[in-house]
Amino acid sequence: MHNSDTVWLCVSVELKNRLRRKQKSTHTEDTMDTRSSFSSICMLWISVCVGLHSGESVISVSGDLGSTAVLPCELKSVGTETHIRWRRVNAILFERAGEEAAQGEGYEDHVDVPVEDLRKGNCSLVLHNLTLNDEGLYTSYQIVRRNKKNAHVKTEVKEISRVSLSVREKPPEEKSDEVSSPTDAAGMVRPHPLIMVFITALISCFLVLLF
Repeated sequence: MHNSDTVWLCVSVELKNRLRRKQKSTHTEDTMDTRSSFSSICMLWISVCVGLHSGESVISVSGDLGSTAVLPCELKSVGTETHIRWRRVNAILFERAGEEAAQGEGYEDHVDVPVEDLRKGNCSLVLHNLTLNDEGLYTSYQIVRRNKKNAHVKTEVKEISRVSLSVREKPPEEKSDEVSSPTDAAGMVRPHPLIMVFITALISCFLVLLF
């Protein structure tokens, strides 16, 4: 073999090796870029799921027909004259500011937030003699008034909790053949459907980044 042929062969082999290394490097960079982009999307999706879940938590409470139910509510801070409000749909059913209390139309002697409990930060709504009409979504609020330098009073309405109430027509002992309710009279937080979406997204992201 001539020297020129040998040189050409060496150059050809070297060029092929460099091309292969470049292709491999490009493939690795593309893979890393793809994984990085997918990771960013996963983190954004998980953040959205967590945000939606935290903002839409609903406490589920159930009670028997004619019994008393307590809709949970707890204040983070208690002032000298705490102002609390309970609403159902677009109607105010109960409101208390210190010693003063007002019950909405149709809720007279039916609902209450005991002043002794409110002083301790417990703003739970007590419903007596439950009826089927009591079923539905209830929302509690804290009314805060702040004095400004210009003597203007600013009123803030802060949502505290959302409670879904269901009323059972039959006593629990007559429902032995049925599936028991996932809640009790004290209430418990029902897992939001977005929790399952969150878990699925987290597992998918982990598997993609791993492989």
